[in-house]
Amino acid sequence: MSASTDRGVGDRVEYVVTGLIALAGMAVHLVPSLTAFNRGADNRWLVLVVNVVLGATFLGRGVALVPALRGPRAPSVM
Repeated sequence: MSASTDRGVGDRVEYVVTGLIALAGMAVHLVPSLTAFNRGADNRWLVLVVNVVLGATFLGRGVALVPALRGPRAPSVM
């Protein structure tokens, strides 16, 4: 066996781990948007746009989180 075939499994594991870390990072990045949609906020689409455009900065994430948490939670229909 050559060295290149031995690295195949290790490379695949590295890709999976990298993908899982990236997915976790995106989930953390989108916390304000996920909160707004989960709470049924009236301005959830605005929160999503602000979060995607400015969310890489802590200021943008804070600006998106404030309206996501503002106001009462929408009543659920049973």
